[in-house]
Amino acid sequence: MSPRRQTDDAAHAAAARGTAAPRRPGSHDPEGNRRAVLDAARRLFGAHGYKGVGVRAIAAEAGVTAGLVMAYFGTKDGLFREAVGSGAGVSGDVLAATGGEAADLPGVLARAYLDRWDRLPADDPWPALIRSAVSHPPSAELLRTILDTQVGEPLAQVLGTTAEADVRAAVIRSVLFGVIMERYVFAHEPAASVPTAEFAPALTDVLATAFGGTGGPAAPRTDPGPAEPPASSPEPGDNSAGLFALLGECAARHQQVVGRAVRAYGISLPAYDVLATLREAGAPYRLTTGEVAAAGPVRAGGLTQQADRLTEAGLIRRERDTDDRRIVRLCLTPEGLELTDRVAAVRSGQEQELLAGLGHAERRRLTALLGTLAHTLGAGGPEQ
Repeated sequence: MSPRRQTDDAAHAAAARGTAAPRRPGSHDPEGNRRAVLDAARRLFGAHGYKGVGVRAIAAEAGVTAGLVMAYFGTKDGLFREAVGSGAGVSGDVLAATGGEAADLPGVLARAYLDRWDRLPADDPWPALIRSAVSHPPSAELLRTILDTQVGEPLAQVLGTTAEADVRAAVIRSVLFGVIMERYVFAHEPAASVPTAEFAPALTDVLATAFGGTGGPAAPRTDPGPAEPPASSPEPGDNSAGLFALLGECAARHQQVVGRAVRAYGISLPAYDVLATLREAGAPYRLTTGEVAAAGPVRAGGLTQQADRLTEAGLIRRERDTDDRRIVRLCLTPEGLELTDRVAAVRSGQEQELLAGLGHAERRRLTALLGTLAHTLGAGGPEQ
């Protein structure tokens, strides 16, 4: 089927769905029309990729004319650039957050990237563009030019334009893009399952090395010199640093053991988290992607890819809302429900083994203590 025919079919399908708000093309609401076009572009680009959507389909989805879309954005490239925003870039906000301290940039940049992609909406067009770029040269060129603008140019402001700076910028771009590909777009293990709290410091260290003399760790790990030693060496858990180190080690060990158990059934731990979240919702085991992301440990940035794989495996299916065709729900199939229960039983057995060294009273006490700690950690309000 020709690209022109695909575009026409997409436009007709979008018009038939009636997904756009009632709007007369050319109505005297330019700002409303513009927002409708951007919303439609994000939905369609996110669902079909850059190469799978034409301007006419976006116009039909938004309830405007194709000419109006071109008047607002000039080209399909221009529309896509605005639809994706600056989410993959080194934004002015990131640079401002360092307070002018170049040494803080690696940590701020690492946290900003991970936070952005952890919270990525399921219909965000960025993953679709990256997947399209693998086999579609125009998409690859668009991705390159966007990254040049959003990453390359801001890095040049920090690093300069010397030959050495170009090398460092290339390494930083490669690291950041590699994280996006491994952790979010393709959800490869173990990158997909490492908790953000553990991933961020490691990414900060790598970026600090890549920045070299311009950027470095906020707190260099150097020998403090012959400072007065403590009176005695504390046992692990006697101080806050030791306590949180032990908690981190326990969490990492748990993820490793459970991840191996889950992968024995041909699915990844993030994929199982999707199935388990649907299972916990109760019959008919159906939630929107937003509800799945909000209910459990599944990152929104990798949810679409997990849903695609689970659908191909016949473990879930997608269902459109009969009243609002824009709403899509994920629903467990009978095969998915059976596999989820089977894996849950194995996972429970593995977790019981991990806790075998604790008696029932100790487990209750540990649960109470961790509950108190969780309450304390959350008492300061939303994370900044």
